Amino acid sequence: MSTISTFSGFTMARLGIMASQKAMEVTGNNISNINTPGYTRQRLEQKALYVGGADRYASQFDVRVGSGALTTGVSQLRDPYLDIRYRNEVSNVHYYDGKLSVLEDLALIFDEVGKGTDDNGVIEAGLSDLLEQLQNMNTEHAGTAEFDSAVRESAKSLVEWFNEYAGQLDERLATTEKNLQEKVSRMNNILHGIRELNESIKKAEIANGAMTEDERRQGLIGERGSQALELRDERNKLIDELAELVDIDVKYSDEPIGSGMYVEKLTITLSGRTDAVLVDGVYGADVSFQKVPKTNANGDFLDENGNIVADAADAAYIDDPAYKLHLSALTDMRGEVIGPGRKGSTPVDLNEMDLTSGSIQALREMLTRNGEFSTQEEVNSDPRASTKRGIPYYQKALDALARQFAKVFNEANTFDPNNPDENWVYEQPVTDPPVVQDKYKDYVAQSGPLFSSEADGDNPDGITASNICISNKWAHREVSIIQTKKESEMKQLDPNDPNSQWGPLSSANSNVAHLITAMQTDYDYRADDLGDLVNGTLFKPGSYFKGSFHGMLTYINEVLAEDGKSTLEKLENYSAAAQDLAVSRDSVSGVDLNDEAMNLMQYQKSYSAACRLMTTLDELLDKLINGTGIAGR
Repeated sequence: MSTISTFSGFTMARLGIMASQKAMEVTGNNISNINTPGYTRQRLEQKALYVGGADRYASQFDVRVGSGALTTGVSQLRDPYLDIRYRNEVSNVHYYDGKLSVLEDLALIFDEVGKGTDDNGVIEAGLSDLLEQLQNMNTEHAGTAEFDSAVRESAKSLVEWFNEYAGQLDERLATTEKNLQEKVSRMNNILHGIRELNESIKKAEIANGAMTEDERRQGLIGERGSQALELRDERNKLIDELAELVDIDVKYSDEPIGSGMYVEKLTITLSGRTDAVLVDGVYGADVSFQKVPKTNANGDFLDENGNIVADAADAAYIDDPAYKLHLSALTDMRGEVIGPGRKGSTPVDLNEMDLTSGSIQALREMLTRNGEFSTQEEVNSDPRASTKRGIPYYQKALDALARQFAKVFNEANTFDPNNPDENWVYEQPVTDPPVVQDKYKDYVAQSGPLFSSEADGDNPDGITASNICISNKWAHREVSIIQTKKESEMKQLDPNDPNSQWGPLSSANSNVAHLITAMQTDYDYRADDLGDLVNGTLFKPGSYFKGSFHGMLTYINEVLAEDGKSTLEKLENYSAAAQDLAVSRDSVSGVDLNDEAMNLMQYQKSYSAACRLMTTLDELLDKLINGTGIAGR
């Protein structure tokens, strides 16, 4: 037969009441934090109580039952696999979102629709107006100062728009660089925050929940983390934000603290590079840009005053133009470096391919990638560099258009001594330097570059969209658009004076007609045409586009539109995946009011049942003690 222990039933009921009450407290805490950002749903952990040993009055016919329930701790409901997948997707989302943000800003700069007249953009309208003025000059006014002035004013307006576009690109480059610096600063703040939270969590675990090796093997929770769950929520929020900046790997492990006790340790590294440690327990890294010696265009080292020095050690050091990152050695809150020989004990310089996603990498690429203007060195660092187009690419594409435009007009308005069709104005045979024949001096004096890279000069070299301007001589009417470059269209201005100057026939306009044709001619745009703007050996120095000036402008906008479209499509795909994972993660870790209401009902009933059990046991014991031996009285 089975006997009833005098007080084991009361203990069982008491433990049931305590477990139900604690469970309702946890549920109440969940409900109160239902709108708290980053809060993770908590759950009471409990197990059946087992009491070993034999009873003094045990019977072989007795049946042993349990002794009640013990609460072993409070845990969080999280799925590490979902956390990993979510953070990977979020890193991709912010990578493409960062790129799209810059591309959209570039689109506002290059957006030709609605900025001009008749649905033409300002540069397109400027090219069309210049063509129209040349056609007016060609009709019957070739060589007339009035119409030369009209062409000059049209050209001036056009080059000012080139300057405006280039200036806006420079501003966007500076804004993006500042944004990147702010992202790196924010990354450091996050790493410091995670390091400090790790310190606080570790202290809480040591005070309340460090486990022995045996307890760890048994999978016990104990009080581990019960005093630090909210700190863990704050840490998880920071880890999620860190994943938006760079792609990371997160690992949890047990760290021995002596006397056979263990606490949890968090380690964060860059994805795919285990030696690039960002956080290791209470130690964290600082992130900065790598430093490189300052050099001039020829590669000479420069000191702080701009003087050439022989040794790189004597040069001034500046932030790496490629914005590659540097990780310091790991330090704790007191500035002490992690022990020697451990990962993170020495600084790490990141390579070009160490970052593959995240908003920091997106901004780096938009600040550095040159697309078809990439150098061999850039492709060696990033094999896909020639397919990635950042702000520098669009700057160079606009420079290429401005340079080709200026080159065509400057060559059309100067006499080339090496061209047999043009060197007739020079003494024959042509000498070096060439000498203009006396009879053509006045006419040749009217020729010269129409566009310059210097506002107060006539330098046709090194022209870009930012510096292109009307040449000084054309601006002061010392140079004009010449009517012809054909000897057959020349005449002696005073037939009665054999020494008089020669000039074009009144009907001569072949050079103006040539410029009109040139405005609509297709040209090869080659990457090596901008060799002076590229620091290194071009990866593909050949042609990347063939078309007219209008065609090149359209090409730039089409490339930008394609980049924006493909980036948007990828962003939408990754955003959808991240949203699905966020929903899945919230379904595990988020607080659901319906679930908590059901739990409240369940725990309320179990609490009432435990109380009823105690009452029943009390009645049984009372009957046993006070009623035994007096039956039938």
